[in-house]
Amino acid sequence: MITLMLVEGINKAAFEQALEEVAFALKSVPFFSEYLFEQGLRPTDVRDTTGFAAIRPTTKIEYRRNFPRGVLAAGKTLNDPHILTSKSSGTGGERLTTVTHTFLLARRARNTLRANKPLLEALTAPRFQSVARYAPPNCSDVECATPFSTMEDRMLADGTLVLPVSHDLLATPPAMVNQAIDEIDKLQPHWLYVDPTHLAFLIRSMGDRGLSDVGAVVLTYTLCTGVARRQICASFEPTTPMAEIVSMSEFGWLAIECPVGNMHINNLDFFLEFWSGSRPTRPGELGELLVTSLGDRLLPHIRYRTGDIYRLGEHSCACKSTLPIVRHEGRLPNMLKFKTPRGLELLSPRDVSDLIGQAEGIDLYRLDQRSDGGLQLRYVGDADPDSLEVGDIVDRLRGRMPANEKIEVKKTHQIECGRSGKFVSCSSEIALELDDIRTASSD
Repeated sequence: MITLMLVEGINKAAFEQALEEVAFALKSVPFFSEYLFEQGLRPTDVRDTTGFAAIRPTTKIEYRRNFPRGVLAAGKTLNDPHILTSKSSGTGGERLTTVTHTFLLARRARNTLRANKPLLEALTAPRFQSVARYAPPNCSDVECATPFSTMEDRMLADGTLVLPVSHDLLATPPAMVNQAIDEIDKLQPHWLYVDPTHLAFLIRSMGDRGLSDVGAVVLTYTLCTGVARRQICASFEPTTPMAEIVSMSEFGWLAIECPVGNMHINNLDFFLEFWSGSRPTRPGELGELLVTSLGDRLLPHIRYRTGDIYRLGEHSCACKSTLPIVRHEGRLPNMLKFKTPRGLELLSPRDVSDLIGQAEGIDLYRLDQRSDGGLQLRYVGDADPDSLEVGDIVDRLRGRMPANEKIEVKKTHQIECGRSGKFVSCSSEIALELDDIRTASSD
C-alpha cells in the first residue's frame, strides 16, 4: 500500500535520482552507511519505493552531531571552492551548520522561480543588482544586532547588505531603525530579501518615506500573515514583483508563491514526500515535508524531516506552472491542538492568518496556546479590544475551535520574538507529534 501511494503523483525522474542519491550517500558518506546498517538495511534493500520508504527519516540531530566529517562526502572539505557555509536560525533547537555548493543553490533558486515569471525576470536581469536583507540576526552570517557595525561590516560576499536589527524586533532602538532606513536610501537596492514581519515593522517606522522604488520583494524566513501582507502591499506599486518563498539553510529555495497566489514546490531539484504518522498523505491532508536532495555530491540529505507542515494541492494552477501546488501551513511546533467529540483537530498558523485576515486595526499579533489549552491573542495596533473588528476576529477563531475554548484578548506594545529572533504568529505549549497530524488528517 505504501508503495502504491508513494508512486501516485510523484516525479518519477526525481525518484530515480533519489535512489542514486541514496547509493552515493551509502558509498561516500560515513554517517549514512552506519545509519542504514543500524536499521538492518542493506544497499540492495533500497531499490524501489518500498525500500526507500523503509529508511527512517533523518533529522537535524544526526546532521548536527556528525558535522562535518561524518556527513561530508569522501574527499570533500570545508575549504573546497564554490562552497557556501550557512547556519540555521535555531527555531527548532540548536543551530545547524550546513555547506552547499553555490552552483547547486543557484540552480535550485532558478528552478523554483520558474513558477513566478515576473519575479524570475526581476531577479535575473543582466546587470549588477544590489540587494538589502532585513531579517532576524540569526538568519544572517554577519553581526547585525549591534548599532556599532557599519555597512561595510554587514556586506556579504555576494553584495547583499544586511540591515541592522535587534534580536527582539519590537525592541529595536529608534537609532538602529533610522540607521536601517538611511542605509536603504544610500544603497537604493534593486530588490529586498526580507522577513515579512520585519519588513512590516520597518514600513511602519518609515512613515511617508516609503520604499516604492524597490524593483522586487522576496518574503521569506517566516510565514507571511495577512496583516503583514496588507502593510507591505500598501507600500509598493501593484506592479512590483513580490512573492512569499519557503527557503531552508539546508537546501536554499524550496517553494514559491506564483502570480495567481498559489504556492508551488520545487520537485525538480528535490524528491519530496508528505507524511502524516506512518503513511504518505493524500492531496488536501496535513503532512510533514521530507526532502531528499538530488545531485548533491557534497552533503546529501536523505528523507530529511523539515518540521514544516503542508497540504498538497488537488488541482492544477491557472499560472500554468508544472510545479506541484502546496499550501504551507507553518511549522509543526506552532500548530494549535484541540480535542473535540469528533477527535483531534489542528489549527495551523496559515489557518489563523486566514481567519484574522488583513485586520486594518492590527499591526502585529500572536496567538498562544498554553499547556492547559487556554488561548491568548495579543496584538499591537489601534483597534480597541472591545471593538467590532476584534470581536469579529475572535468569533471567527472560535468558529474553528471547540465551543468551550476561551480566548483572552490583550492589546499591547510589545510581543517578544522567539529565541532564534524570528517572530512567530502562533505558538503552542502542547507538544505535537506526526501521529497527531495523521489523526487530524483522517477526519
